[in-house]
Amino acid sequence: MQRFIIILLLTLVFFVSGCAFKAPWEQVDYDRQAEAYTNRGMGYLEQGETRQALQDFRKALEVRTAYTEALHGTALALQQQGDFSLAEGYFKQALQTKENSTAIRNNYAGFLFSQNRYDEAQKQLVGASKDIYYSDRILVFVNLGYVAIKLNQPEQAAGYFQQALALDSNFMVPHQALLALHIKQKNWQQAEQHWLFLRDAQINDEATLKQALIVVQNTGNQKEVRYITGLLTSSAN
Repeated sequence: MQRFIIILLLTLVFFVSGCAFKAPWEQVDYDRQAEAYTNRGMGYLEQGETRQALQDFRKALEVRTAYTEALHGTALALQQQGDFSLAEGYFKQALQTKENSTAIRNNYAGFLFSQNRYDEAQKQLVGASKDIYYSDRILVFVNLGYVAIKLNQPEQAAGYFQQALALDSNFMVPHQALLALHIKQKNWQQAEQHWLFLRDAQINDEATLKQALIVVQNTGNQKEVRYITGLLTSSAN
């Protein structure tokens, strides 16, 4: 009540004087303060300094109690600290203030995935995938693919990975995921196509090479068998 009266009096003084003077309380931009604290908190979070990040998110929320990005940052920091119950509460608060935030939906889905709550993660990701302007939309489809695998939906998983490749055919992760998925389903010809792409991109880690060897042995591609065997032998020496 006292603050309201002070503000009212200052307003009256300003009105009577007719000058361009702005009272100090009018010059406070709480949104910019909240944004500055949140940006600094996100910087700490990227460095793994969750305690300092939480302090800045708290300051942001003190000036703007429902500031979406500060709520989101708090959720991410608490998730990193392993305080999953509190983290989920902040994820939900953030979505209540900005339900159409694709970034929050994607990160909340990642949280749900880590808790083995795949149906709920899928629901969040399906919503996120509808944002055609989201800069990381390709990752939403990749994540949907991995969730579908966990839900024993291989056909849907393949479809999601293909959607990711439609956005960027050179993105390695969907190719690797489809290689493993087609091996599991014994779709050797399709698996070989993804291996050949990975080979040309010089993806030759041991795990990928072992998968590829299984594929080319089943397709009868002896040239590739010799090539992969040679790489595996040289890496073992």
